[in-house]
Amino acid sequence: RKHLEEQPVKFFSHTLLPRMDAVREVLGKLLSTDSNNLGLIPNATQGVNTVLRTYPIKPGDEILITNHGYNACNNAALFHAQKQGASIVVAKIPFPLESQTQIIEAIEQAITPKTKLAIIDHITSPTALVTPIQAIVSLLTERGIDTLVDGAHAPGQLDIDLTAIGAAYYTGNCHKWLCTPKGSAFLYVREDKQKEVRPLA
Repeated sequence: RKHLEEQPVKFFSHTLLPRMDAVREVLGKLLSTDSNNLGLIPNATQGVNTVLRTYPIKPGDEILITNHGYNACNNAALFHAQKQGASIVVAKIPFPLESQTQIIEAIEQAITPKTKLAIIDHITSPTALVTPIQAIVSLLTERGIDTLVDGAHAPGQLDIDLTAIGAAYYTGNCHKWLCTPKGSAFLYVREDKQKEVRPLA
């Protein structure tokens, strides 16, 4: 911010993009993915909205969420579903939890032939459940369903290998447990999905 205020034109014309590239390189190594699969954004909620805004949902399709999802993201899913004539299905994960198998079972039971996209937290915000995200993504992928992982709380708390997880989309905050400045987050988009996604602005 200090460099920006010193010479804004120079900063935006010559300094900003190389510095963002450098950040994406470091983040890519931390998250086990190519830096070109990452975009820098202010927060994970914006990442969820970016995907929802451009995802090809059609009338009659379903978006699967859970009852442990972050309210702003669940509300965004509801808004975009209604706008496109789609609907929301809520997987009811029990709490307190006895085993991670209950998470997988709750999601599996909520899947229908109309399910196109699932929004699953890596660590749930309201209840701090760590989900078996790789197993969930694998299950959904086998059924032809794309997964958007809300990893707002995961970076810095968990080792994240985005390549191994295999989700179509993953968004996370760096300003929580990685202790970076406020407004530091990322959106990962798998290479085969990148042509569909456009920024909100």
